[in-house]
Amino acid sequence: MKGVLILNRRCIKHPERGGAEVYTFELAKALIEHGCNVEWFSSKAIGLDDKEEIDGITFVRKGNELTTHFYGFLYALKKKDCFIVDEFNGIGFFTFFMRDSIILIHQTYNEFWTSELGLIGYPLKYIEKILLFLYKGRPAITVSDSTCRDLKKIGFKNIEIIHNGIDIKPLDHMPEKESALTLIYLGRLKQTKNPEDAIRAFLLIRNTIKDAKLWIAGDGPLYNPLKEQYKKTEGVSFLGYLNDKEKYQHLKKAHFLLMPSIREGWGQVVIQANAMGTPAIGYNVKGLQDSIKDGETGVLVSNYQAMASEVIELWSNKRKYLKLGEKALEWARQFSWERTRKEFIAYFNREK
Repeated sequence: MKGVLILNRRCIKHPERGGAEVYTFELAKALIEHGCNVEWFSSKAIGLDDKEEIDGITFVRKGNELTTHFYGFLYALKKKDCFIVDEFNGIGFFTFFMRDSIILIHQTYNEFWTSELGLIGYPLKYIEKILLFLYKGRPAITVSDSTCRDLKKIGFKNIEIIHNGIDIKPLDHMPEKESALTLIYLGRLKQTKNPEDAIRAFLLIRNTIKDAKLWIAGDGPLYNPLKEQYKKTEGVSFLGYLNDKEKYQHLKKAHFLLMPSIREGWGQVVIQANAMGTPAIGYNVKGLQDSIKDGETGVLVSNYQAMASEVIELWSNKRKYLKLGEKALEWARQFSWERTRKEFIAYFNREK
């Protein structure tokens, strides 16, 4: 039985887990099904055990989201004849010199550093590139062409793109939507996701389409400030965190998903929305350039003013809108976690 050690700053039960952790969990489950012994080392969030087993995967937790990289490195040093998946999120676990290690990276942080930290983030942008340079001799897995290009610029040669899957079967046809124009923002409410630009776009749309609505779904550090600022804004509803059933119910009823992120690894929610026949209007940034097929399954724009203009134009052209929705459904049908797991196991068998 081949031993596999996954090193990731967060586990699947971490309160701030995201698409990267869901993706990693699917890979881990595929390894278990393949007959591997899988451990996942991560930080220890409040309320989580030091060690537990989930779906056959042994979770080991120690340190916070920064110190866990040091503890994970020490843990990896003790592993003999073990295949190591080092997940790089702005910083890795320093296994670049280990023969049986690969790097898994969803996106480079780049703009994230300065968006979250201001001037302090500038040196971290260069530190990240230096750290990635140390990994350039290792095989790499990523989820998009955008990140693949970023890695090639650093000097990576052996890169495999394995796309995200989705956790629901796409609809067979366009569903019935809300009667009034309904927009949805779905994701973490934090600076790098730029949720306020979705509201700004909506305010411009309301000048033309008076009965338009905007659903803000998700939680995060900006939830309370934005809710307080826009609590009296007609048409804006803050839904908070949605479970999977609620998420897809809202995506199915909405006409457009608004994605004003400054960067994405891929844009998992885009494909989830597409599976419900909902096209995305997103910023023309890395990650979204991959998940949104501009002019086919959605539209890429440069700012919230252009986002508003595209929504207004498409709302006035129902034929064009329906074509986008149908193409979005076709696009979503290409993705599944089954496909992701199959591609990863084929890769694992080549690299181990």
